[in-house]
Amino acid sequence: MKNKGECILKKLRIGLLGSGFVQNFHMESYREISQAEVVAVASRNPKHVKKFAKKWGIKTTYSDEDFIEKLCSDPNVDVVDIGIPNFLHMKAAITAAENHKNVICEKPLGRNTKEAQKMVKAVEKYGVLHAYAENELFSPHNVKAKEFIDSGAIGKVIWVRSREAHFGPHSQWFWNKKLAGGGCIVDMGCHSIEAARFFIGKERKPLEVFAWTATLVHRDRTDAEDNSLTLVKYEGDALAQSENSWAAHGGLDHRFEIHGTDGAIFLNPTRETGMKVFTVAPEKKVGYVIEKAEVMKGWLLPLWGEYLIYGYYPELKHFIESFLKDELPRETFHDGLIVNRIMDAAYKSAKSGKWVKL
Repeated sequence: MKNKGECILKKLRIGLLGSGFVQNFHMESYREISQAEVVAVASRNPKHVKKFAKKWGIKTTYSDEDFIEKLCSDPNVDVVDIGIPNFLHMKAAITAAENHKNVICEKPLGRNTKEAQKMVKAVEKYGVLHAYAENELFSPHNVKAKEFIDSGAIGKVIWVRSREAHFGPHSQWFWNKKLAGGGCIVDMGCHSIEAARFFIGKERKPLEVFAWTATLVHRDRTDAEDNSLTLVKYEGDALAQSENSWAAHGGLDHRFEIHGTDGAIFLNPTRETGMKVFTVAPEKKVGYVIEKAEVMKGWLLPLWGEYLIYGYYPELKHFIESFLKDELPRETFHDGLIVNRIMDAAYKSAKSGKWVKL
């Protein structure tokens, strides 16, 4: 028997649930992780999953109505990577656990706290390893910022301000409040909330939540909020301020300000990319520029290696290495559950207009 911390296998076989936007970032990452091999991919859309499999050289595909069950029960799969819509996260995680597969789940963990609790209960019941795929905690910019914080370079963190905004999600189901679990808070607030918790320190408990939400632009598309502001009070008099929007033009706007008693850190990876391009060429010649780009002419700010800058590669590398050592990674379903609790409190506060205790 191997001791905990020793590698049991030399390589893990990954099964992807989903063949959409985020799984392309995951595949870019897995192809550079020597300890991982993606052996299967499953999705409801037969044409889409076959195209995805051909693009990435994946041999096995599942696209039946029971695609979740088939991939999770595949004996050649060691780890299930969940990258499907929010309303399928709980079913996928529980099915993976029941089949004794270690599991990685994209954000948010559940649509709400109740779903997240059931997912945590399942992975604990069946004793499988679990990872909450919050890529923000693995972004090189954020990791370096955390190193400065931990070294004491800015003193005690007292305020974290984050902003993540664009002009709306790329898939139709996001606009459906029932399917997604909410609007921009669930879509992007989960990033902002957990990143702030990371900077402030997980040892400092969140105490109270206050939030404002509104649908200012996309009233014809959604009954969920397209703008929000969430405040979270932490132990030790720290405040996390999360601004999120589906109504901001100009492509993805992602920024952090981390204020401490002895200094501050400013992060802006999507608006200060280190590259500027001016073009009047046809769009087909320009190609992909950056996530949520709205224009393909004039001055552009391309972001090289999004899968690295956004944290997907270091995140998945850490998860795979942890699983190989039979260890839980540093971001688990328990963290995802805390985020769901904070988001639920935010919605409750927005409705009542009052601070909500956690």
